[in-house]
Amino acid sequence: MHSRERVVTALNHQQPDRVPMMFSGNRWVIERLKEYLGGIRPGVETDRQLMKKMGLDVWDTRGFDYQSGVGAKYIGPKHFEISEDWAGNHFQFFNYHEHITENQFGLAWSMGKPCLSAEEYPRIEDLEKFPWPQPDWFDYSTIRARLEPWAEDFAIAATGCSVFQHPTLYRGIEQLMYELAGDPEVAQFIVTKVTDFYCGYFEGVFDVAGDLIQIFRLADDIGAQNTLFISPDNLQDFVAPHVRRCADLAHKYDIKLMFHTDGNVRQAMDDLISWGVDLLDPIQPEVPDMGAADLKHEYGDRLCFSGGVGAQEILPVGSTEDVRAEVRRVLDIMMPGGGYLLAPGHPSLQLDVPPENIIAMFDEGMKYGRYDVATLF
Repeated sequence: MHSRERVVTALNHQQPDRVPMMFSGNRWVIERLKEYLGGIRPGVETDRQLMKKMGLDVWDTRGFDYQSGVGAKYIGPKHFEISEDWAGNHFQFFNYHEHITENQFGLAWSMGKPCLSAEEYPRIEDLEKFPWPQPDWFDYSTIRARLEPWAEDFAIAATGCSVFQHPTLYRGIEQLMYELAGDPEVAQFIVTKVTDFYCGYFEGVFDVAGDLIQIFRLADDIGAQNTLFISPDNLQDFVAPHVRRCADLAHKYDIKLMFHTDGNVRQAMDDLISWGVDLLDPIQPEVPDMGAADLKHEYGDRLCFSGGVGAQEILPVGSTEDVRAEVRRVLDIMMPGGGYLLAPGHPSLQLDVPPENIIAMFDEGMKYGRYDVATLF
């Protein structure tokens, strides 16, 4: 099967030839992985070569490392100093900039300074003066030609959209959380303006290249390790309408909606389904309420899943055999009937995960994840 057909089949709750697989990592993870894999499997220099050697099926429009993808041609205001061939990082248009920091494992991206701070934009009338990015800042006629080479080999996920997580970054997490309860009009203004831009941009992309895209991904963490990040009432008021809007946009073009959130979101599972979410990313196995078996049993006929191989414990510190055993355990639970993509318990790996464990994970997925040889189905 072509990766596109494999992914579509799985997301339609049917069994393809093998389980589809995906992951991303920061630029330093990808660089190290190329060096490591190139040493044992010659001919691994580009992202495409790396993905094909690993058997991965989904390419992200922001790139393998979220920094080197493709976007529509930028034709907007010149003072942003954004090149016409920008790589799909929408943060730039909000003047939000992540920082490179270093920890015990190496380099990583960290949160930047809020670009919509309450000090500078305290009220709605102040926020209205912010230079909000506009969908007509782009020439969408160029995006198809930039996506077609990737569609030859992979399913494509259109990513970079967010209706809640990005507003927390742009406003500041503590400030926006305060405004959800204490100044809801301000909070709703911000999340609506952000959603307006993202939906307008991606509608432009889908209009010219929607048939090349299989997944529309939202990055919207609503779960902490133990419970929801925000109250159920706030979830309905400030998140639900905007996710529904994104779901309607995706489904208009026969694209599946992926909702990324870490943590314990068990309390919101029925909500996600009612909003139109097709795929929950990821299952985080370190969270007891997010056990793969329970999720598959209770929601597997209504919702697809990715993840499940622990990125907090198994992948960083386990042996390669530990990783392989965990992959087999997760596949035994999640593979039957389709509806599953093999991925880490967090979609973007960091340098704490050894390259040999990443290779072991997807190598085992290629071997054990075949429906035609599995004995359980």
